[in-house]
Amino acid sequence: MLLRFNWDDCCLQTSMKRIITCWVVFFLLSKFTIAQSSIVAEIRNLENDKGVCRACLFNNPASFKGETGNPFQCVAVPVKNLIAQAVFTNIPAGTYALFVFHDENSNNKIDKNFIGIPKEGYGASKNKLPFAGAPTYDENKFVVDNKATVKLLVKIRNL
Repeated sequence: MLLRFNWDDCCLQTSMKRIITCWVVFFLLSKFTIAQSSIVAEIRNLENDKGVCRACLFNNPASFKGETGNPFQCVAVPVKNLIAQAVFTNIPAGTYALFVFHDENSNNKIDKNFIGIPKEGYGASKNKLPFAGAPTYDENKFVVDNKATVKLLVKIRNL
């Protein structure tokens, strides 16, 4: 049995492998470099430097209300000189709302008194806090564009 080596077929196969490899590399690189944004929330009006400030970013009203789903992203940040700064990275373009509370005793929940009024300070992205109720997604939503850095100033309400 005689084996024949065809130089043209070999070069064609090598060229095709290079083209396919280039496309795969291009696809992978473009996947990881999709325009991502960030959100920087400066949190003020904290009563003390105890515990941490917990901030959660939501991308739909149902999860903001706690009905279904989870927050899109959450962070816990230290409080220093009555100020905290929460930074969210790799955020795709979209509409979001932020909820923040000062977890003074670091127990991972907002403490309430016997009638359900928060004992720890809380806030939301646009500082729209109703007098006798929880903040809403619609009143506190904001838009994040591609490759943007959104800066928020959240003022904590202490009751």
